[in-house]
Amino acid sequence: MRTKPIQRDEIRLDGLRIIALPINSVRRGKNGLEPIKKLWAPLLRSINAEEKKQWEDWVRRGISSREKFEPIRVLLSDVRHSPLSGHVRYYHAEKSKCQQCEREFYCLNGGYYCSDKCVAEAHKAAMVPITKARAKARAAARADRKCEGCGKPINAKRSTMRFCSVRCRVAAHRSSAAA
Repeated sequence: MRTKPIQRDEIRLDGLRIIALPINSVRRGKNGLEPIKKLWAPLLRSINAEEKKQWEDWVRRGISSREKFEPIRVLLSDVRHSPLSGHVRYYHAEKSKCQQCEREFYCLNGGYYCSDKCVAEAHKAAMVPITKARAKARAAARADRKCEGCGKPINAKRSTMRFCSVRCRVAAHRSSAAA
């Protein structure tokens, strides 16, 4: 049985609702899967502290007033507002395997990843070929560029580079100002 508390990088949050959680952080109860409160308490306190800090910042900046918005507090004692509350017993939680780290977890929405960290890593890996293709296209657009001052070929590092040196740039600026 697990003894270490749940860490933020082991779960997925959708707002303040937990949508993916480690298998060893819950147990089967009479009402479905129930959280092991001792393991969840430190994480829920930290989420609650972040929410309170954000709320205080909004009030300080005048974005929201207490009449318009009450922050949702994540508390173990308050069943109504806890992401692990009594009415959110994990009846429809299904075992799944993370496509990024291959760790087993319980998922509430049919997702593919066990934590927000795995989602970020998968997104980063998916973006690598796109980023490389974009860089290649930009390099091709900069290729075969010539200096507007002297006409020499330029190895342009930026898309806005028009001159081979400061001397050519200043000379071109002076000639256009004199004309």
